[in-house]
Amino acid sequence: MRQQAGAPPRGELVARALRLVTASVIFGTASGTVSVITGLRGGSLGVLAVGLGVLADVAGSAVLIWRFRAERRHPGSPRDREARAAAIVAAALAIVAVVLAAESAAALAAGSRPGSSAITLASAAVSLAVLAPLATAKRRTGRLMGSRALMGDGALSGIGAATSLLALVALALNDTLGWWWADRATALAVAAIAAAEAWHTLPRPVSGPPG
Repeated sequence: MRQQAGAPPRGELVARALRLVTASVIFGTASGTVSVITGLRGGSLGVLAVGLGVLADVAGSAVLIWRFRAERRHPGSPRDREARAAAIVAAALAIVAVVLAAESAAALAAGSRPGSSAITLASAAVSLAVLAPLATAKRRTGRLMGSRALMGDGALSGIGAATSLLALVALALNDTLGWWWADRATALAVAAIAAAEAWHTLPRPVSGPPG
């Protein structure tokens, strides 16, 4: 992918990307850990999916900090660093897909019921409020600078936001209508989306001399 014509100067985009991925690491480390712990304790795969997605986002963002700091020191867009970052982000998405699919299938087969608590609901709500705008900003910046890796990381943030919303809806359906399977179905849907985004984020061969 190439930087879009008419986009802001490359240095400005790199600085913006660094701010976004740094914010992801800071927020995601705390939020993801809380979501994983509360999801496991409450038996909510929807909230567990939020935590896994956010922690995968942390991993991808941490790699992108390295990638964009390297570009800031040595201006340009070296393909090898971009390709490695995109591959790691794709791997994080794939891991989320596999874990959620396996956990969801097992929970559906066992017929286990999710639990909910104030902390579980609050964790999902905070993740939704923070990750939705962060995902939009990452994908927009990634498109402008032609970074498949940053767009993939934006997909990770978007999955975290969507999962947060779906987890809240699934828990509400379980509490009001007894639809225990909604939480598990939500996690399966997120697994499918994560798998598709992993494939889309994988670096593609590019013809021409290396940048």
